[in-house]
Amino acid sequence: MKKREEYRKYIYMGIVVISIGVVFSATFEGNVESLGNVLVAVGGLLFIVGMSKKKREEKDNQ
Repeated sequence: MKKREEYRKYIYMGIVVISIGVVFSATFEGNVESLGNVLVAVGGLLFIVGMSKKKREEKDNQ
């Protein structure tokens, strides 16, 4: 059961990091705005990793 839920933490962390990045990009100026763009990119990467793990897990279970 523990391995089955592993992909969820990547997806949730991706969503959280993307939302923090959007807040930084929208509300702050200067260097923090660039940090917001980087956080959006990292969050997207985490989301893609989570979806990849989910697909691999579903393939293994069949």
